[in-house]
Parts: sequence; structure tokens; C-alpha cells
Amino acid sequence: MIVREVMMTRLITVALNDTLGHVAILLRQHQFHHLPVIRVAHAPEAGKSRYTAPNARLLLEGLLTSYDIDLAVELERQSSANNTVERPWQEQRVVEVMHRTLIRVTPTTSVAAAAQILVERGLNCLPVVEYEAAEVPSEDAEQDAPPLLVGLLTRSDLLIALAHMTGAFEPGMQLILPLPPHDVTPLAKMLMLAAELHIQVPSVVAVSQKEGVPRVATVYIPKFCPK
Repeated sequence: MIVREVMMTRLITVALNDTLGHVAILLRQHQFHHLPVIRVAHAPEAGKSRYTAPNARLLLEGLLTSYDIDLAVELERQSSANNTVERPWQEQRVVEVMHRTLIRVTPTTSVAAAAQILVERGLNCLPVVEYEAAEVPSEDAEQDAPPLLVGLLTRSDLLIALAHMTGAFEPGMQLILPLPPHDVTPLAKMLMLAAELHIQVPSVVAVSQKEGVPRVATVYIPKFCPK
């Protein structure tokens, strides 16, 4: 499974010059914890990207989180206590507080690799980007082409994908098969028996525990519905 199959593509975004007050309203309204910061570019030629909106390209500039808003509020509170407030936090601009250095993935990144990044880096989301070839020769370009935002991958997306893989949203049953070390024979026999009985097995998950050896396999079998 790859990121393209589970990422969100209908995104709520903010621009560099948006105020933090506007961002706070969006975060509260949509119950989000992070918003991509984008810059809108001119429409590309037809067929350049299958993910891009038809009238614009969204160039990824950074990411703004609810924590950034909380930090701005706290800094204003401290400044107010010292009588050094220059302007309300609501009037600050996104470009002043956003995170520019981001870890990103592409639509063809494996879900397993993306999940590993989220866990190891302690992240809650990953921007999904594509890179377009520069329209000028590379020796004349001052910098690499900016990444094109095509989606967002969150921990919730991964949990939902896992639930679908294990049949959590479909009627049926799960079979738990203990597997001896370095031996998947019980799983192979079970799948062969299912094939002989014409039983569909849409999902098989083998859990690795020690030294990468699968010890337990979970097989999802959908509910049989006679015609």
C-alpha cells in the first residue's frame, strides 16, 4: 500500500499573509491540529499533474500547527505582564511563525515507510508532495523547483487504513493463527483450504515480534452472503 491510496486530498490550507486569528478560526471550525501553508502558482499545462486542482498549483511553503497558535498566545500573555506587547497575537502573520523545514513524502512512498517516519520523528502529519521539473536549465536555476502539495497524511489516516485492512468496517470474522518461528506453513495451509472452498480472503496481516519473525497471522474472512 502506498501513500496515494490513503492520503487526504481535499485540504484546508492557509497563505503566507493570513493572520493567526484567521488560522485559529479554521483550526477550531474544522477540528484540525495542523494546516499546510501554500503559495498559489499559475495553472500548469494540461496533464502535468493528476493531483493538482485544475486552475492552480499549490506550492508548499510550510506548516502551521495549533501548538504554534498556543505559543503565540502564551508569548503575548507574558509580554502583557511585562507591558511590552507590540500587537495582538491575532494580527501576526502565518509567515512569521510557520515551520519551513518539513519532512515530506510523495504519493508513491510506502505507507509502512511513512508510518515509520511519523513514529520515529514524533510527528502527527506529513505533507505529500510532487516535484516538477524546472522549466529552465538547471545551471540557470537559482534553486530547486518548489514542491507541489498534493495531499496530507496523518496518523488518523493510517489508523483508518489499518482498520480497513483488517476488515473492521465490514461484517465478517478474524482468524488468529499462531505461527512457529521461521515457519508460515499453517498460514499457507489455511489459505489453500480457503481457495478450495472458494472463500475470499481480502486481508492477511502477519505481526512481527522478535527478530522480524512473524509469530501471529490475522486472517480476515468476510461474512458469507448466499446469492
